[in-house]
Amino acid sequence: MKALLQLFWQILCFKRGPEDVPYARNLLWLLIVINLTISITCQAIGRPSQFNIAVTLPIIALCVEALFVFSLLRLKQLSNRFTQTLITILGVDSLLTLATIPLLILGFQMIGQTPLLKFLGLLEVILLGWSIAIRAFIYHRALNVGLLLGNLIALMILLLTLSINVKVFPELLEQAKAAASQSSR
Repeated sequence: MKALLQLFWQILCFKRGPEDVPYARNLLWLLIVINLTISITCQAIGRPSQFNIAVTLPIIALCVEALFVFSLLRLKQLSNRFTQTLITILGVDSLLTLATIPLLILGFQMIGQTPLLKFLGLLEVILLGWSIAIRAFIYHRALNVGLLLGNLIALMILLLTLSINVKVFPELLEQAKAAASQSSR
């Protein structure tokens, strides 16, 4: 397990790629469970009164990304890379999501202290940027495409996931608008 965590850390540092991850379907299933558990926990911390949304959003995100990656790999006739690619995505995403949990907890404990909240928000944006960049790197290596195209794919999957989430839960858009107008005051 330690070797696997070190591998995912090296991938997060852009030193290794999905080709270095073992091809193991059991590991894929384990990481799906781990990733969904961590993601649902993170969503539940942020939405304690909306547990149905907290459970559904990570499932939608995982399904969209897995389907999109599978389709692209199949289109490029690289289907055999799917397991390793998804293991890599789930492993690094689990680590980055774990890193956001303390930020969420701190943010909810310091609701009235706006300067620190802005700093925590900045850290979350940095983690989001890192997540997009590492996904772009993974797509670049798995699909044999340039880094620019890898970034476009990562952004496209993110935007597709967000648009599906807003279609399934339109109240999320209203909550985001309300939060944005409140934070601008």
